[in-house]
Amino acid sequence: MTTIPISAVFFDRPDGAARALTETLRSTGSAGEIRDRLGRTAGLTTDAVVDEVGSVAGEILEMSVGTIFERSWSKYAALVQAAEETAADPDAVRLIGLVTHEVSVGYEPKVEVYLGNKRVATVIVQLKLGLTLRGVLVHVRDGCVTGIRAGDCVIKGALAIAGQTVTTGEKTFDLVRDIPFPGPVRLAGEAAA
Repeated sequence: MTTIPISAVFFDRPDGAARALTETLRSTGSAGEIRDRLGRTAGLTTDAVVDEVGSVAGEILEMSVGTIFERSWSKYAALVQAAEETAADPDAVRLIGLVTHEVSVGYEPKVEVYLGNKRVATVIVQLKLGLTLRGVLVHVRDGCVTGIRAGDCVIKGALAIAGQTVTTGEKTFDLVRDIPFPGPVRLAGEAAA
């Protein structure tokens, strides 16, 4: 099973996200904002900076959708409690239902541009995602989230560069079919030796 990148929320062909972002960036106000921040820097330099910012944004969007879940399981009180209970009793298994649950995630990397030793611009790339989990059934065993048995997730996202929205998107994923589970995610107890 392949890993679904975040870019799938925004683009039909996620494998070309960096190129698509750079093209979109060039045609929006963000490129002008970046050029304004660079001032009198030569045109080729500003084009290179715009390309690099598009590349950095593309790298963010290459992150797996599954990684978002892996990083956020510890925020669910019911999952942490189930993990603690199963860590204390290795034979115990819990199936935790998350009927409807909403999660917000944000990333804000920045690209700093230097001419010589002088920083001439800092360009912030801002990714905001809103996830709505529906009918999710999570398997917990031995202090770990070990899989997802049912449910889907609607992801709405917005990507801004230099304060200008470059792209928005929304997509629904079947969590069992579309999002490969990365393996046990420990929430309680210690890993067996």
